[in-house]
Parts: sequence; structure tokens; C-alpha cells
Amino acid sequence: MTCFSRILIFIFMLTGLSACEKTEKVDNYPIHQSKLVVNCFFYNQSGFQFKLSKSLSPIDNAKFKTLDNPNAYIKIFEDNIFYDSTTYNSQSSIYTGRKGSKYNKTYRFECHYPGFEIVSGEDYLPDTAKIKNASGYYSILNSTMSNDSQIIGTSNTFLDINYSQPCKYLMLTIYISNSTGTIGELYSVVTDNNPANNSEFANHALYISNEEGIKKINLKWATAFNRINKNKTSASYRIRSYACSKNTFEYLKRQALQMENQEDPFSQPTPISNNIINGYGIFGGFTFTDFRVSF
Repeated sequence: MTCFSRILIFIFMLTGLSACEKTEKVDNYPIHQSKLVVNCFFYNQSGFQFKLSKSLSPIDNAKFKTLDNPNAYIKIFEDNIFYDSTTYNSQSSIYTGRKGSKYNKTYRFECHYPGFEIVSGEDYLPDTAKIKNASGYYSILNSTMSNDSQIIGTSNTFLDINYSQPCKYLMLTIYISNSTGTIGELYSVVTDNNPANNSEFANHALYISNEEGIKKINLKWATAFNRINKNKTSASYRIRSYACSKNTFEYLKRQALQMENQEDPFSQPTPISNNIINGYGIFGGFTFTDFRVSF
């Protein structure tokens, strides 16, 4: 076969391939109808504050913005009895209620916004996760310097917490106050070594669940550079315990996992949970308490 024949065959192949190409116009894909997106967390006797927006189609390049129609209104029910309504605050773009939420009460809302279906959601405000006692200690792994008063090096930190009033869903954040009084967020990966609990650490918070109730957690984290005093307190930790409803817990955990994995192209997608009927978003309750432990 001559060189010219080969070139002709190659041209015919290219022509055949190009003939098989099929192009689709964007107009061929439907634009999905927007739905209301509602976000409202209520906690520790706080008032109800709603932020409204709308969902966009994947190929809709419109800019995100909050919805701010003053003719919209939201009704709130406590244990299925009308409890409160909201007014629109143009400065904060938030629909705000007047009454606070109460522990162990179930709340439901109905949102009426012109041009959208009525959306609703329901959740409850759990009681606080009360601490019975807490204790901690350090385990030295490697020391780079030691004298009569202090050890500097690598260590494991253990913190055991017992709850007198357990909850099923708990989010923990830990802050450290060292000998100089500096307070900062703990950036180490924290684990719960109690096999009775399910736990996951994401975006600087530990998410713990137990359908039987979280009665005890056994926290552990490693510190690469630590100053441990031999004869006095080395550090004080501020622990914030968030007792969450299941809706709130799942939403916050999945949101944290999304943020944790956003730069990892090989991570599995984490869909955000939704408990809004006829729309999207979250209507969820949680309570929080702070306590300190030093060792």
C-alpha cells in the first residue's frame, strides 16, 4: 500500500468519526422549577430565625441570593398548637419570631411565600447533655527535653466524660487554654474509643451517636509538641457539648464531611440531608453546654 493510499484511508476514518458526532444544545435540557430553601436552627430558648432562598437548576447560572418578600409569612406551632409568627428584618434578610423555644417541645413551621408551594418542617428541642464528671491525663510517647518541672515532647491525651443525662446525638468541640492563658481551637484529630458509640471526626468537631443514649465517651488525641508540667496543671480544656436532634446531627455532620473532603477529588460525595416538605433545607433544634476540665 502506497503512502498516498494510507493517507486516504486515514482521511476516510476521520470523516466517519466526525459523522458519528452528536451535539446537544443546552435548550434540550429542562430547567427544573425552583423550590424554597429554608434554613432555621433553634437552640437553648432562642427565638426562631429563618433564612430563605431558592434552589437553582444545575445549568442555571443565576447568582445565589436570599429571598426577601415582605409579603411572605411563617407560622410556628408548638406541639401542634399555634405558637408564633415571624416578621421580616430587611437589615439582616431574616424572618424572625418573637418567642423562644423550650426544652423537649416539638415545633413545626409553615412558610407561605408568593410564587412557591407552602413548605413545612418539624423538629424538637432536646434537653441539654448534663455532665456527671470528667477526668483526663497525658501519656508520654516521646520526650525531647525533661527537667525537674516540665516534660516537652510528643504525647497522647485522654479525656473520659460521663453523662448524668444522656442524649442520642452529640457534637463536641474542644478548645485548649495553656499555661499562658491562650485559648485556641484544638486542631488534632479526636477519637472516641468507647465501642458502644458511633463516632466520626470532621472539620474540627467530633460527631457521636448512640441510639441507646450516650452515657460515656473516652476521648483521645495526639499532640506532637506538648509542654507537660510535673507539679502543676498543664492545660485547661473547654468542652462544648451540643445535644442535637437527629435532623440537626445529620445535617451538621454531612456538612462537615463535605467541607473536610472538598479538596479531595477521590472522596465519595456526601449529600446534605433535608427535612423540609415541598422544599429543601433544615429546620432543626439543638442545645449546648460548656464545661472545663484541667489536668
